[in-house]
Amino acid sequence: MKYPTRFQQRTVWSAVTGVAMLVLGSLLVGLVWLIGQIFGFLQPVLVPLIVAGIIAYLLDPVVRLIERRGLSRLWSVISVFFGILIVTTLLVAAVLPMIQGGKKFFREIFSAPAQTEEVSTPKVEDAEVEEIEEDPNLVPALARSLYNIRNEHRDGLIGWILTETDAKGEVIPINVEAAAPETLDFFWQTRGGKILYKYKDELIDMGSRWLSAGSSKILGLLGLVLGMILVPVYLFFFLNNSVSIHEHWHEYMPLRASRFKTELVETLQEINGYLISFFRGQVLVGVIDGVLVGLALFIFGLPHALLIGVFMAILGIIPYIGNILCLIPACIIAYLHAQNGDVAFGLEPWPYVGCVVLIFAGVQQINSLVTAPKIVGDSVGLHPLTVIFSMLFWSLILGGFVGALLAVPLSAAVKVIFRRYFWEKNLREAETEATPT
Repeated sequence: MKYPTRFQQRTVWSAVTGVAMLVLGSLLVGLVWLIGQIFGFLQPVLVPLIVAGIIAYLLDPVVRLIERRGLSRLWSVISVFFGILIVTTLLVAAVLPMIQGGKKFFREIFSAPAQTEEVSTPKVEDAEVEEIEEDPNLVPALARSLYNIRNEHRDGLIGWILTETDAKGEVIPINVEAAAPETLDFFWQTRGGKILYKYKDELIDMGSRWLSAGSSKILGLLGLVLGMILVPVYLFFFLNNSVSIHEHWHEYMPLRASRFKTELVETLQEINGYLISFFRGQVLVGVIDGVLVGLALFIFGLPHALLIGVFMAILGIIPYIGNILCLIPACIIAYLHAQNGDVAFGLEPWPYVGCVVLIFAGVQQINSLVTAPKIVGDSVGLHPLTVIFSMLFWSLILGGFVGALLAVPLSAAVKVIFRRYFWEKNLREAETEATPT
C-alpha cells in the first residue's frame, strides 16, 4: 500500500486547515481586543470628535439650505450656531423649574428617613478612640461640628445617623441644652459610627483600591470634559469645510492610485451613505417618539410633558439609551406631582409613576415595531434585534459611550463588507456555475 493514503492526506489537510483557522481566529480576537483597548485609552479624544461628526451629519442639510438662500458658507454656519445658542438657552430656562422640583424631592427624602433595623456593635474601647484623636486641635472642632449638625437636623436623615444608642440598640434621647463634646467618643456610639466601625476593614480596602486606580479615572474624566468643551470648535470646522472634505478626503489616504485604492474608496463611500441614512433617519424617529411621548404625557396630566417630549426628540438619536435618559426625570416628576396634587384617575404616586413607565414602554414598542424598521431599518437594512445586539456588543468591545455611538454605523460597515466581498461574490459564483456553457 502506498503511503500516505488518500484518507490520510485528507485528514492531514483538514487538521492543517483547522489549525490555520484557529490561528486566524485567535489573531482576529486579539486584534479586536487591541482595538478596544486603544479606543478605551483614546476615549477622551475620540468621543468629542465623534459627537461633533454626528452633529455635523445632521446639521449639514440645514447649512446647505441656508446657503441656497444666498448666504455664504461661513455665515450659514454662523446662523446655525446662533440658532443652536437660542434653542439651548430656551431649554436651560425651561429645565430650571425641574431642577427646583428635584431639590425638593431630595429634601423630602432627607427629612423623612425610613425606619430600619437597629445596628448594634460592641462598644469601642478608649484606647481605640485615642488612636483616632491624635490631633488636639482638629478632633474637638470636628466633634463639636458633628454634635451641632446632629442637633440642628435631628428630625432628618443626618440626625437619624448621628443618634446615640446603647449596647442594646435603644435610642438615647438627645439633650439639646448639653455642652458640645470635645472628643469623638459620642460619635462611636451613634448609628453611623457603629456601622463605620463594623465595616472599617472593607472601607479601608475599598479606599486603597480607589486610590490606586481612581487617579487615572479622574484624569480620564477631566480629559473627556475638556474634550467636550471643544465639540463646538470641531463642529464649526466640520460644517465650514464639509464640501472640501467630501470632495478631497480620498486624496489623503496613504495609498498610491491602484485598483485596491479605488475599491477601498467605493466601500468607504457606501458605508458613509449608510451612516447618513442612519443618523438622519434616527432623527426623524426621535422626533416621532418625542411627539408621541409629549402628547401622551400631556393628556395624562404630567407637568413639563412637552419639555420631556423635546428632550426625547433630541436624545432619540441614541437608540434605547435616549429613551431611558428621558424616562428617569419623567418618573421623578410624576412622583412629585402625585404627592403634591390631584392626578389623573386619582392614582397614588407609585401607580402614577407606573403609568408613565407604561407610556414610555408603549412608545418604545411603536418605535421598535413600526417607525424604526420602516425609517431606519429599510435605509440601513438592520433588524431592530440586530441594533440591540450591536449596541451591547460594540459597547463591550470599544468601551462605553464610544461603542453606543458607533454601534449601528459599525454594524452597517460590517454588513457592507460582507455583502460586497462574501455574499454577493458567492452568489455570482453560484450563478456562473449554474449558467450552461
